[in-house]
Amino acid sequence: MNIEEIKQIKITDLLAHLGHNPVAKTKGGRQWLYKSPFRQERTASFSVSTTKNIWRDFGDSKGGNIIDLAIELRGNCTLHSALLWLEDQYNAFGSGVPVGDNLIKKSYLNPKRPDESDIRDVRIEPLTHRALLSYLMSRSIPVDIGTRYCKEVHYTIYSKEYFGLCFMNILGGMEIRNPYFKGCHGVKAPSIISVEKEKRTEYCYVFEGFMDFLSYQALFIKGDKVITQDTPCDCIVLNSTSIVQKAIPFMDVYSRVYCYLDNDKAGDNALAEIKQVLGAKVYYMGNLYCDYNDLNDYLKHRITTEL
Repeated sequence: MNIEEIKQIKITDLLAHLGHNPVAKTKGGRQWLYKSPFRQERTASFSVSTTKNIWRDFGDSKGGNIIDLAIELRGNCTLHSALLWLEDQYNAFGSGVPVGDNLIKKSYLNPKRPDESDIRDVRIEPLTHRALLSYLMSRSIPVDIGTRYCKEVHYTIYSKEYFGLCFMNILGGMEIRNPYFKGCHGVKAPSIISVEKEKRTEYCYVFEGFMDFLSYQALFIKGDKVITQDTPCDCIVLNSTSIVQKAIPFMDVYSRVYCYLDNDKAGDNALAEIKQVLGAKVYYMGNLYCDYNDLNDYLKHRITTEL
């Protein structure tokens, strides 16, 4: 693809795949307003002209075409790198499909769910990639919380490069997430996040996945009094309800276990298993957000209603 062909990719399609939806459409639908994909904000300051296919970030005084946007999203990369990245998205979409007629696939979109042996050349770095930070913000997770608990992982599948959020477990395995992929590399095991390294707290909080754990931290920072407790406690993230039995011994050392599990069948079954072993020390917290599937759904609703 040449530069002119790449410029025809719709910015609105790219933003949609990054999890950003317009908050308003003006000028007869010719101008779409978004909250900026580069930061968390209350008021939309990012504008896209659908007729000219250009963007403008009024909060940063930046703007341009889709190539300029790719450069910013990829952390101020080179023009050559941005062109290769955008062309790779088009090639991944399938030949013969007109550019911009469908949503754009990101380079962190895996072609299919890989087997354990398919993931190779794993490289873990500090979380800095703008696309991943943007993904966190689309889930209402503040950047400072995401960078405190998550890493950035780069890896290859069938000789193609991908990347995603990385959340480590106690056995050195990792959960990998991006808007299009949810998987694990290495040994599947729970994660334990301690308040202090030298001693444990009296109580612990249990979460099904790390996005719920991050959501709890976001709610705590915001001063939520419905969901969060007054005192920080050690946290256990199951990373999968299928391994709840492996996590129960880690819960048993605490005098109280507060379970913030999903409000679905898998969450109910996991809670039943935990209660069967630990009995009266288990406290079910899902009733506090019973109108939502999980803590992240509750967080996103709260953020929306506050604006």
